[in-house]
Amino acid sequence: MKKGLNITLSVISKITEILHWIVAAVSVLLLGIHAVDKNFFPEVIAEEGGAEFASYGLEVCALTPNGEFNGYAITLFCISAFITCSLMALVFRNLNIILRTISGRNKKAESTSPFQIDIERRVREIGIFAIAIPVASIFLSIVFTTISTLNGLALETVTSFDGVVIGLVCLCLSHIFNYGTKLEEEVDG
Repeated sequence: MKKGLNITLSVISKITEILHWIVAAVSVLLLGIHAVDKNFFPEVIAEEGGAEFASYGLEVCALTPNGEFNGYAITLFCISAFITCSLMALVFRNLNIILRTISGRNKKAESTSPFQIDIERRVREIGIFAIAIPVASIFLSIVFTTISTLNGLALETVTSFDGVVIGLVCLCLSHIFNYGTKLEEEVDG
């Protein structure tokens, strides 16, 4: 890979990681605001007119079909946004480390070869994180839909499983990197 492109991708992945950590922190802040002031979000929704929130594979509507505000939707969204943005920040962190390693800018790396145990592990972690996002979203959706229903409110959610496919691809790639690492060790002796 060309050095300029590698550096550019490394910088983009680092910026994206930082932005995901910021959004994760903001989601915790919003959850705190919701816990302290139950009227904050209904007022914002009334002013802005939008009651749908989305975060990496989970969409939730804060209004019930009959127009009532459902605070459980805000809680679900904030928790889901924290989890998914934290996992995506870790994905971009691993991407950044992989890019720095293969470009020779990672002082802790054994070499610049992509066939190292550390890179194989990081690709595997990316796969695990990608799979964890929709799994966490569906779990939280089930829990909050059940709680909301028990309290007499409808909660509409939509969950996407795109991350599972990406995660499975990354897990397969990690096996290829593992095989490449073993072949390189045999050649090196």
